[in-house]
Amino acid sequence: MSVKLNPQTGEIVEHIDPSDRMANPYKGEARLVECAICGLDGTELLFIKTAQRM
Repeated sequence: MSVKLNPQTGEIVEHIDPSDRMANPYKGEARLVECAICGLDGTELLFIKTAQRM
């Protein structure tokens, strides 16, 4: 099940319907984060480490 999370609180904002034609099934890591600004996606750790370097 794909969900959209609030970046500040981590709360689930929206459940993405798997029958949505724009929703592609994901077969990778248990958790994948996508940047809402640039579209970059990666593991949660990638975004944590990037933020720590700023």
